Amino acid sequence: MSGSMTSRVTQCLIGLLLLSWSQLIMTKSNEKQIDPDRLEAFVDAVAETLLENPGIPGATVAVTDRYGPLLIKGYGFANTDTREEVVGDHHLFRIASITKTFTATAIMQLVEQGKLSLDDNIRQHLGDLQIDDHLGVITIAHLLTHTPGFEDRVLGYFGAPNPRDGDTTKAELEAIGAHQVRPPGEAISYSNYGYALLGEIIAQVSGESYADYIRNHILLPLDMNSSDVRVKTVTGEDEYLPWLPDLRAREAKAHSWSSGWWEPTTWPLARDTTHAEGSMSSTAADMAAYMRMHLNRGTLDGATILQESTWETMSQPLFWHSDPARANAHGFWTKHYSGYDVLEHGGSVNGFKSIMSLVPELGLGIFVSTNAGAGSALRTLPRRIVQEFFPEPVTLLPAPPADFAERAQRYTGEFLDTRRTEKRFEKLRSSYRTVGVSSTAEGYLVVSSKGKSKKYVEIGDDTFKSLVDGSVIQFAGDHGDRAQWLYMGSSGAYERPTLLEQRLTLFVPVGLGLLSGIAVLAILVRRIWQRALPLLGTQYKISVGLVGAAAASWLVVVASFSYATGQYVSGPTSAFNLWPSAAMRGTLYLLILATLLSLAGAAATFVAWRSGRSADQTLAICTRAASCFFLIMIVALYAWNVYRIAG
Repeated sequence: MSGSMTSRVTQCLIGLLLLSWSQLIMTKSNEKQIDPDRLEAFVDAVAETLLENPGIPGATVAVTDRYGPLLIKGYGFANTDTREEVVGDHHLFRIASITKTFTATAIMQLVEQGKLSLDDNIRQHLGDLQIDDHLGVITIAHLLTHTPGFEDRVLGYFGAPNPRDGDTTKAELEAIGAHQVRPPGEAISYSNYGYALLGEIIAQVSGESYADYIRNHILLPLDMNSSDVRVKTVTGEDEYLPWLPDLRAREAKAHSWSSGWWEPTTWPLARDTTHAEGSMSSTAADMAAYMRMHLNRGTLDGATILQESTWETMSQPLFWHSDPARANAHGFWTKHYSGYDVLEHGGSVNGFKSIMSLVPELGLGIFVSTNAGAGSALRTLPRRIVQEFFPEPVTLLPAPPADFAERAQRYTGEFLDTRRTEKRFEKLRSSYRTVGVSSTAEGYLVVSSKGKSKKYVEIGDDTFKSLVDGSVIQFAGDHGDRAQWLYMGSSGAYERPTLLEQRLTLFVPVGLGLLSGIAVLAILVRRIWQRALPLLGTQYKISVGLVGAAAASWLVVVASFSYATGQYVSGPTSAFNLWPSAAMRGTLYLLILATLLSLAGAAATFVAWRSGRSADQTLAICTRAASCFFLIMIVALYAWNVYRIAG
C-alpha cells in the first residue's frame, strides 16, 4: 500500500473516530444528567429515614446511567447478629422476580437466533411434559406476559424438604402443576409457574440447564461474577461449582422483626425448578452492569447480549388490557414516572424486597433490594429519584363531573384479583386478594386495598386518575349495570367475583353450622346435668350422640385450623414453603372425621324424626337444625376446596 493510500485510510479512521466521539458527546449532552453528590445525599436521606426503628435492617442500592454507575452503596446490616454492614459491591441480595427479566432476555436471545418464535405452541419445546391447556393453546408470548390462563399457587411452591434428592425438573414441574382456569390471552394473572416453564423451554432449546445458560450467555459476558440463580438452591452439581461457596458466604441474611430487633431468619432451600421465576442473587454492582446493558440497548463494553433491533422489540408492549402505555413489554412491566416511559420489575421472596427500574429516555437505571419483608417502602425509591431530579410539570386535575354520583354505581363494589387459586386449597387465601371501590359525595372514587386507600377523579370514559400520585386506573366490560373489570397498573387485573367467589358463601354456612353445634352441645350438657337423657328414645339418643360428637369435632377442627394457619402466618419455614405442614395434615384428618360424624348424625336424625315425636322437642329441633347446617357447611367447604388441604 502506498504512503498516500495509507494516509487517506488513516484520515478516514480518524474521521470516523471523531464522528463517533462527537455523536457520543452529543447524545450524552442531550440526556439530562444527575449530579452524583446530590444523588447520594438524596438517597442517604431516604434510606436513613426508612432504616429507623423498626424500619428495615439493611438495603443495597445501585443507580447508573448508560456510561457508568452514579451510586453503588449499602445501608444498614447484612447480618444483625454479626453487625456486618451492607457493602454494595460485595453482599448478595435475593432479587426474586427480577430474575424473570433475565429469563425474558434469554428467550429473546433464542428468538434472535431463530431457535424459537414467540408464537410457538409451548408444547413444541417441552417434550412430553404434561401441562393443562384445555382452554386454549399456550404460546411463549403468553408465558412472557403472564397470560397463559393459569391459576396462581404459593403454598408449597418454592420449598422442597429434600432438594438434593428431588425429582427431575420435568417431574417437579408436573408435580407443582397449574390448572388453566381462563382462556390464554384474556387477562394478566401473574404466573410463577409460567416462567418456570420458560426456564425449561430455555433448557430444552439450548441444550444447557437454565442456570448454566443464564450464567454463560448473560452473567459472564457482563462480568456479573457475583450473581447466580443457584445461591439459594441445592443441586447435585454443587460440588462442581467451586465459586458457589464464596457467593453464599457473601449473602445478606433475611431478617424478621422479633422482640424489638431484627433477627436473621433461615428459610428452606428452594426447589431446583424455581430458578427461572425468582432465584437470582446479585450485588448492586452487578445489577448496575445488567441495567447498563439494557440502557445501551443490548450491549455493554463490547459484549452483545441482544442485537439492538431485538432489544427494541423487547422494550415494546406485548400485552395490555386497555392502554398500551401500561403493558407487559416482553417480561418488563411498563410504567410512567414524571411523564417518562419506564421498564420495571419488582421482586419479593422469603424476606427480600427488590425493584429495578429503567428509564431509557433518561438513560437511567435504579435498583434497590432490602433484606426484610418490611422493605416495600424503599421500593418507592426509583419513582422518588425520577420525581426529584426530573419533576413532572404540575397539572391541575379536573373537578369531578356534576353527574358522577348518578353513575358511580357502575364502578363501586368489590373486585377480585385474577392472580388467585380456583382449584386448590388456596382459594380461601385468594379470596382476600380484593380491591374495594367506593364513591364520595363530592364525586370521587376511593380505591382501597391492603388497608390503604387512594382517591381518584374521572378524566375520561371509564378512566380515573389518582389525586395522590397521578396513577391511572381503568374499568371495562359489563356485569349487569356495573363494570366487570378493573385494571390498575401494568399487572393488576381485577374482576367482579361471582356469588360462589364471595367469602359470605363460606363464612355464613360455617358460622351457622358452628353456632348450631354449640347450641346442641350446650343443651346436651344441660340435659346431662339434669339427668334428662334417659327420657329420650333409643333412636333419638343415637341421633343426639352423633350430632353432639360432630359438633365437638367441628370445634376441634376450628382450633386445629387456627393453630396450623398461625404457623403459616408467623413461621417462615412452616406452611409457606414446606406445605402442607404436619398441623395442616392433622387438620385434614380431623375435618374428614367431623364430616363423617356429621353425615352419620344427619342420617340418624332423619330416622329419629321419621320414628315420631321426641320427649325433648327443644333438643330434637336443635339437633335437626344442626344436622342441616352441618350438611350445608360441608357443601360450602367442598366448594371452597377446603378438603384439598394436602393437594
